[in-house]
Amino acid sequence: MVLDGVCKLILEELAFLFCESQDASAFDYNQIEDALEASMRFTGPTNGKFEIAAGRNLCLLLASNILGIEPNDEAAGSHAADALKETLNIMCGRFLTEAYGEEAIFNLSAPVMGVLNDLAKVDEDAEAECMQFFETEGYCLVVKLTVYKS
Repeated sequence: MVLDGVCKLILEELAFLFCESQDASAFDYNQIEDALEASMRFTGPTNGKFEIAAGRNLCLLLASNILGIEPNDEAAGSHAADALKETLNIMCGRFLTEAYGEEAIFNLSAPVMGVLNDLAKVDEDAEAECMQFFETEGYCLVVKLTVYKS
């Protein structure tokens, strides 16, 4: 699936993290400790929302790898949420290009921090929802794509 491949590629290229897909039926949200969640919306040939959730320790690792610093560096802590939002932004843009082609024009909202509980809720207005579960460096993360009815 395009979403799975894009998520793995972005984490590898952006933050040097190599991911393995996880079975959704076996995934336990408790694996995401002290979770941060970010989301953004897109409009264009199709409208939808992209979301990502990861534990704070994985967000620290994301920030440190992106910034080229150690995870225990104070700067990693202050940039953990920004690193998650930037990862989401790049994943969303890359996914839309891969799925709809380079000619399709989308408007993307700025990523915002949210609440993990929102990720598991089914959106009544959705035409389709897809969740992908990943593990990297002993940490788990979830990516959710929601496409809305036209």
